[in-house]
Amino acid sequence: MEQTERRFVNKKPLAIIKKIEMHPSKLSLKFILILLILSNVCWSQNLILKGTVKGVNNEKLAYVNIGIKNKNIGTISDENGHFSIRIREENQSDSLSFSYVGYKQRTIKVSDVIQKSISEFVLEEKLVPLEEVTIIAKKTKEKKLGTTSYVSFVVGDVRADNNQNNNIQEFAKKLKIKKPSRLLDVNIALSNVNIDAAKFRVNFYSIKDNLPFEKIGSRSIIIEKQIINGWNSFDLKKFDLKFEKSVFIAIEYLPQEYNEQAPFNYNGQLLGRAVGRTSSLGTWDVTKGAKIAMYVTVRQ
Repeated sequence: MEQTERRFVNKKPLAIIKKIEMHPSKLSLKFILILLILSNVCWSQNLILKGTVKGVNNEKLAYVNIGIKNKNIGTISDENGHFSIRIREENQSDSLSFSYVGYKQRTIKVSDVIQKSISEFVLEEKLVPLEEVTIIAKKTKEKKLGTTSYVSFVVGDVRADNNQNNNIQEFAKKLKIKKPSRLLDVNIALSNVNIDAAKFRVNFYSIKDNLPFEKIGSRSIIIEKQIINGWNSFDLKKFDLKFEKSVFIAIEYLPQEYNEQAPFNYNGQLLGRAVGRTSSLGTWDVTKGAKIAMYVTVRQ
């Protein structure tokens, strides 16, 4: 029986462009002028903002999420805190937000950035109250939370048309935690791997309306490692992560360059739902009928 591949991140429809064959000598000057005018109009409708994100001590912040909230227009800063983001004309009245674990979120109007020629954005550290989670040492056992199997024909696309903004891809999984738990590792299934190594950020979110809400934690968890087809395990023990109630865990892929080819696919399983987004500070999309193959090993 023929299997149909199911994808749980929808791609934009492909634009089909018809090729028009014309002898160069018959290409009129008028036609060329029209093309130039249209080209200038298209460029004038977009604005490219460039800048650097720093902390109050002048340290450059890497991989800061930058974007217009819920508009799916975003990017991340590079290892040196530099960023570039393309803003459409209709969004130039919106506000640009900067989000980084352990720092206060900053929001500034795009119009102010333009008029005041702002190119340096400083984030203030946020005091995060420590919530003590006690795990009784006696009779603890390891348990896997999440989806521990996958089928090859259920896949999640990693953004391949990353030519406008250096944007992220993030998939989230709800961890149903009912008693104090220490997280040992997070595991994801990948396929069609075309790169040797990849860089990911592991995020944790509180829950609202059964979706990820606000980031939890005081530091950014960046993991760079070789990846393979099949299960990939990321060790979390050194981060001493403890929770006593349900949270969302998310794997955020951090691209290293614009316009890169699809580096890999996420694998999934039938039934359930997949939660993900394709832009920094973008909207969370829910796809029903499939779920990402991701689980966490905990000690309870």
